[in-house]
Amino acid sequence: MTSEHLRPFRITHLALLAALGVSLGLAPACAGDPPTCIGDACDKSSGDGDGDGDGDGDGPTPPPPPPTENPETDANDDPIDDQGNGPTASEDPDNSFEHPADLDGSTRDPFDILAQREEEGPPQVRTRLHSCQKVTVTALRNILTSLGVDLDREAGGGEPPSAGQLLAGGNNALGASNYGARTPEALVWTAAGAAKTFDIFVQAAPEIIANLPNQPQCQIDGVGPAVFDEAGACNRDALSCMIGVLATDEHVAICNSAVASASDVEKGRAIAVASVLSAAHSCE
Repeated sequence: MTSEHLRPFRITHLALLAALGVSLGLAPACAGDPPTCIGDACDKSSGDGDGDGDGDGDGPTPPPPPPTENPETDANDDPIDDQGNGPTASEDPDNSFEHPADLDGSTRDPFDILAQREEEGPPQVRTRLHSCQKVTVTALRNILTSLGVDLDREAGGGEPPSAGQLLAGGNNALGASNYGARTPEALVWTAAGAAKTFDIFVQAAPEIIANLPNQPQCQIDGVGPAVFDEAGACNRDALSCMIGVLATDEHVAICNSAVASASDVEKGRAIAVASVLSAAHSCE
């Protein structure tokens, strides 16, 4: 007989074997099939009575013992002694939160920090000291104009450049924007920008001294304060108008010192006005 004649016989024979297995309660099994019982059911089916269900009668396998501690070799994991270990106070009531040390690994006395805060002043003053943006070119122009400086005035031949000329020609040093190169205006101070700003204030100082009493924002009942009184001392009210805040005794002392230490009075007054304005607008 050929294989074609035996094929129906083989199929019929396999079907009969499958039906016989079902009738006898047998189920086909393959290697790797999942278990059909867990816990006590397996113990009862295994019949060894040891409780582990493996049929060997040796009982359940005990857990491994905990590792022993050796104080000589083990690292100190006490969260109180080791700040890098253990939970914080919000999670563990028995532990106190430890503030991290400074970048150099040292810590500061809280009373020293309090004394520094009191010396620096309120938060708005500390913020101005430690996060000061460079004065933009537009803002510098507006400041000078509000103090009575004519930025369109051209200096005559032989005279030094005027404040307006220094401002117009100092874009690179002042960090002005360059739209052709797609470069925005700088936000932080540079040495060149600070020096150029001081030079502009020095050149603008004579006009500020002459025109400040005529500025409406500095006048009270139509009368504005002179920058220097009849005795040549710096006027606190005029300084307050220039810097935009109430001038302190230190402002007045610095102004008077600059005038007294100059080679002549006019230069001293220009340096004094420029110093006060530079310090006020550069967070120094």
